[in-house]
Amino acid sequence: MGFRFITKQLRICFHAILLVVLPCFAPAQTAQSPVDSIVAALRSKDFDQALKLSDAALVKAPNDYRLWTLSGMAYSGKNKPESALAAYERALKLAPTYSSALEGAAQVEYQQGSNNAKSMILRVLALHPDDPTSHAMLGALEYKAKKCNEAVQHFVQAGQVLARQPDALTEYGSCLASLNRYDEAVEVFQQVVAFDPSRKSALYNLALAQWKANHADDALATLQPLIDTHPDDEDILTLAAAICESKNDTPRAVEYLRKAIVTNPKKNDAYLEFASLSYDHASIQVGIDMLNVGLTQMPNDPQLYLARGVLYGQSGKSTQAIEDFETANRLDPKLSFIGVSEGLVASQEHKSGKALSAFRAAAKVHPNDAFTQYLLAEALSQGGKPQGSPDFLEEVAAANRAIKLDPKLAVAHDLLATLYLQDGHTQLAISHSKSALAADPKDQQALYHLILALRKTDRKEEISALLRRLMELRNAEQAEGAQKKRYQLYEETGSK
Repeated sequence: MGFRFITKQLRICFHAILLVVLPCFAPAQTAQSPVDSIVAALRSKDFDQALKLSDAALVKAPNDYRLWTLSGMAYSGKNKPESALAAYERALKLAPTYSSALEGAAQVEYQQGSNNAKSMILRVLALHPDDPTSHAMLGALEYKAKKCNEAVQHFVQAGQVLARQPDALTEYGSCLASLNRYDEAVEVFQQVVAFDPSRKSALYNLALAQWKANHADDALATLQPLIDTHPDDEDILTLAAAICESKNDTPRAVEYLRKAIVTNPKKNDAYLEFASLSYDHASIQVGIDMLNVGLTQMPNDPQLYLARGVLYGQSGKSTQAIEDFETANRLDPKLSFIGVSEGLVASQEHKSGKALSAFRAAAKVHPNDAFTQYLLAEALSQGGKPQGSPDFLEEVAAANRAIKLDPKLAVAHDLLATLYLQDGHTQLAISHSKSALAADPKDQQALYHLILALRKTDRKEEISALLRRLMELRNAEQAEGAQKKRYQLYEETGSK
């Protein structure tokens, strides 16, 4: 994601290095030696001629690592990465520390997204520890692997190589933000904005970072051009509302949310944000009324029902609250109660077959690690497999292994409660919800599941007390400001 700019620039850098360095290694020959002729063809971007000359030269000197390197460059120019890599590898077999071949191979591995890219780049850095291009590539790879501490270290050492790389700068800024280094992230995002002041994602990211760095006025000033040019963009309007609310300018926040709802009546984010704002200011009925409007537009949206259930519970309307919880659970049995007013962000990693294979492999390598087993179960749950299917049974088995290894792992109990509610095993759902609460008395998800499960039994008299407990936890959470906002940085500067 987002490597196009940096990849193009790195190709230029490597070719420039190779074309300058290679002639220095040629022995004293005539002006038209094979190496000189091939380099001349490469400089003129006549890659077919360069390949023809290198093939002919290799017939006479098959063990000349310089010729194999030049051949790799010619194949790279012709956009034949597999052949280029094979040529570079032949060169490295003959001369394992030959910088030009290492750099060329590293570039190809990086551009192809190969698992070998990191190790190849590290070999380059072993010879040239301060090479900024290699550090830029490693930073991008560590960002992709979600290792932001390492990524930031490499981005710092990349220096000016990043100066004209907006996607790489965005990755750098995103990592700084994820490490709560918001003031530094602001400086990086300002560079992205300077590269293209009209790019929506760049301005949005800068505004979000400024807000997180406690510069709300600056954030609103940055966001204003987007509000003017994208007056119907829900993401922009809801962020503006959140910034205004943080400045205690609730009327203006409400204005932005109402505008977002009017221009996006079939998107749920603004309705949910409005409900959250109503909850914060004890304007419960106002929030319910707005959610009712949303449900006329999206009658099957489980998040809207769950949010309305929260507001009903806060206003003491237990029956209506539980009815909404049950409707939400029927529409989406895996819907999370936590942070409902911010919406849900699906895990893209868990949706991919490749990621699921990685979770399975990790669970096999670490069979006695409870959390690894839980992660496999959680990854399997993302697929929404039908009850009784092999994946469903594997999910249940992995979650049960997790709690067998660690009986106090609340998240695994929560997952099993979800599955057993879905499967109609009410008593098992109750048991696991209680186990989760024993491990974590503040587990709102467990209380939610327990309320839903008890509704199906003859123990309904327990529900009112549980609902009050759930509302108390949410009140405490609100008071402590513990809820996580849904706002996320855009990762691709060219897509928004």
